[in-house]
Amino acid sequence: MFHDPTIVGSWPALAARLDDDAVLARWAAAEPDLTGLTTVTELLAVWSEDGGDDRTNVVLAALVRLAAVDGGRDDDALLLILHLLSGLVWTMVAQLRDLSSDIVTVVVGELACQVRRYPWRRRPRAVAANLRAETRRAVLAELRPRSRRHPDRGEFLAVDGDVTRLVQATAYDEREDLDVADLLQWAVRSGVDSADVALLVATECRRDLRECRADQHVAAAHGITTRTLYRRRHRTLTALRNIAPQYLAAVA
Repeated sequence: MFHDPTIVGSWPALAARLDDDAVLARWAAAEPDLTGLTTVTELLAVWSEDGGDDRTNVVLAALVRLAAVDGGRDDDALLLILHLLSGLVWTMVAQLRDLSSDIVTVVVGELACQVRRYPWRRRPRAVAANLRAETRRAVLAELRPRSRRHPDRGEFLAVDGDVTRLVQATAYDEREDLDVADLLQWAVRSGVDSADVALLVATECRRDLRECRADQHVAAAHGITTRTLYRRRHRTLTALRNIAPQYLAAVA
């Protein structure tokens, strides 16, 4: 949850008000998917369940319906969602912090807009993933518009405090709207070798700097031959191309 009350207000105050006013019980009466969740503690128990992704999505989808402009237009539901998705916000802030000195406000504001206009009738599944993807896409469109004709205007990612350029989106199925950073993270979680992904990113970063013998420098830094680098790069790109449709289906 957000601990800084200046971001979206005090979490303890919101939780106490929701419980004191029996707000969750009222929501449960309007949203059957929230049945049995009459207190904030009960809701958080579901939210933190191991292996409870399906249940979590059902609960989040119900809250989004309550908060959306074409749903309940409930401000408390919106505030609760922003707190519940604070981990998503902090991850995105860490990745995009080089784009704005006020990146927390930008991300939180855009996430709130995405919740308000979320197409819950068309996209009832993978709600958190959809909100993350749409929020990230909107923030990047505002702060750093992308252009295939001008790679230097592309997306950047903060890795261990250093800002490094990501693999060009055209390497992955020519999708203009493909979230490369999220795809790479998703691929590693799905079994693609993390060391190979790191090697691929390192190679692309050095190439973007137009360094002479960039591939040879990367290979030497990793203690491998250039031939091994090319073999691992090809293997990783193939794996990412194969897994991209699964990723797109997961966030659709």
